[in-house]
Amino acid sequence: MIGLQSLIGAVDTEMVKDDQLNSDREAIFAELLAALGRRDNDVILATMSRDVVLELQGTSALAGTYRGIDEVERLVSQLRWVLETGRDEVSFEHDGDQMLIRHKVAVHGPQHVAGMSLFQRFTFDAPSGKIVSITVEPEDIGLFDYVVHTALSDGRVASP
Repeated sequence: MIGLQSLIGAVDTEMVKDDQLNSDREAIFAELLAALGRRDNDVILATMSRDVVLELQGTSALAGTYRGIDEVERLVSQLRWVLETGRDEVSFEHDGDQMLIRHKVAVHGPQHVAGMSLFQRFTFDAPSGKIVSITVEPEDIGLFDYVVHTALSDGRVASP
């Protein structure tokens, strides 16, 4: 007969640690969304390493690879003008040091509001817990690029 004490010792502590880590990373994403809405760059930047790399896929003037906290901060400031985010319709998958996110957003232009998902991959540095890279891929890159282009041509948003 196996006693309860030996069963407690048999709990997979690695799985418990992974679940807590995943939950912590999801909480970081939720805080990023809230900080984006409040225009709180200090909170946003505190979650990222100084040499963070962010890649926004597509062909709009905002698309490209941004290296370092200063470039990422400029992009985030520009994205605020065209993206409306919420905490609804967010799903997560975890794979090692990466968190994959599907997030419903609205993209705003002068005469357009397009709803779509953004697919995002966050890569974390395990020792610090900070984000070291972010890849963002709009569900409909063509539509995203078009709406961003119209916002840029309307003068609402300046290229970073």
